Amino acid sequence: MSRHLSAEEAEQLKPGADHYRAFVGPPKRYGLMTLYQMGLLAALGLEETDGVLDFGCGSIRLGRSLIPFLRPGGYFGIDPYTWLIEDGLKAETGEEIMTVKSPRFSDEADFDCTVFDERFDFIIAQSIVTHAGAPSAEKLFASTAKALKDDGVFLFSYLKGADDIEPPAEPWTYPHNVAYPEPWLKALCERHGLIWRALDWHHPGACWVAAALDERRLPPEHAPLGLAGKPLERWRA
Repeated sequence: MSRHLSAEEAEQLKPGADHYRAFVGPPKRYGLMTLYQMGLLAALGLEETDGVLDFGCGSIRLGRSLIPFLRPGGYFGIDPYTWLIEDGLKAETGEEIMTVKSPRFSDEADFDCTVFDERFDFIIAQSIVTHAGAPSAEKLFASTAKALKDDGVFLFSYLKGADDIEPPAEPWTYPHNVAYPEPWLKALCERHGLIWRALDWHHPGACWVAAALDERRLPPEHAPLGLAGKPLERWRA
């Protein structure tokens, strides 16, 4: 019955609960994670004519802002939990947006970014590597390299672990987190022709990375983006 709770009621649920706002993470962060991702895309040059793949789109936490911004046909989402997409569309955008903006969705569950037979300006995977074991991370990065445009950018978040730990062999660990040694992920990028760039962009529990096929598409190393993505503390009268 928790699927039918209001957004306010859902804030009392634990992450992973059976509600479109809670299943994808802490429900009180739902709005913040929308802003963080939109801000990061904007800081890296998002334009309304871009094609964006939201990998692990869930309940369109990002899509509820990104779909209206992009031109029709510009948004693509992959998530095997189709009930999340359905509930997100009903509660956050209205199902009419399917006609107005023509977003495309896939329930592909094999970490394959090539299912749409498209190449993208941006691929974003928020909190996917944080729950994916080594086999799934390998598939994701390999397919990303094939699905990016030559001047495209792959954005993903990850939990930084000690250099001597081994990533798990289990394909998917949600709701449990997975930490990765940075050298392991860097080597994974390099193996698939992707250039790594750590980003100075706020995330409440992880680290952001941009990867691209061409270094010219990435910000300079150690360059701050905006205000590092963290909102200013807001004074109120």
